[in-house]
Amino acid sequence: MRNDLEHFFRLPLDEKNRFGQLPGDLQGYGQAFVESEHQTLDWCDRLYLVTQPPHDREMRPWPGSLMAIIARNLGVDLPSDTYVSQALRMTYYPACPVAHDKVLGISPHSDISMLTLVWELNMVGGLQIKRQDAWVPVKPHPKALVVNVGDFLEIMTNGKYQSIEHRVTVNPHKERMSISAFHLPKFDMSVGPLSEIVGAELKKYKTLRVDEVAKVVFSSKLDGKKTKDYAMLRI
Repeated sequence: MRNDLEHFFRLPLDEKNRFGQLPGDLQGYGQAFVESEHQTLDWCDRLYLVTQPPHDREMRPWPGSLMAIIARNLGVDLPSDTYVSQALRMTYYPACPVAHDKVLGISPHSDISMLTLVWELNMVGGLQIKRQDAWVPVKPHPKALVVNVGDFLEIMTNGKYQSIEHRVTVNPHKERMSISAFHLPKFDMSVGPLSEIVGAELKKYKTLRVDEVAKVVFSSKLDGKKTKDYAMLRI
């Protein structure tokens, strides 16, 4: 897969554009989260593929196993069909000589997913997570995947699991490649805080349809934890 990705991203632009995104669709080659032609774009190439329904994919058991552990920790039973929407994003970050305080590979954001698994293909760093208003580097490990908690898991757990705001910086000398596997609820589901988790507490988030949230998120630029802001109840 790594060799195939390297080959694809090094094709001439007109060849890659044969697989370009169509208006209103995330699938294909190109940039997402673009509001206007005057917007500063992230320093990366993207190829986004929807992989649902998954058949015999090697990664398929992972999100279910992780969610089972999280559910046990919270003392709840998640429906067996909670995880049915999956997608892959392959991202190529060319080496960039411009200082990272002026150019970012991907702007700060949290994922709309429940869980995101990230495979850093060529072990070039750049992923950073936000912790206490500071950006902390995540060192790549050849035998590990990065697991990001997404916005929908934060909503379902009423904030007990917090989605991770993250970004990717550029490297002046080396290219970086990664594959992200996004695992979400069904797009026609309504998702809100689970009553078993909320108990006597106040709900912090609205109950929202997944497709409506996705439409809001994907039609605007990346900007911090905007899904959380959209879903928060003003108490």
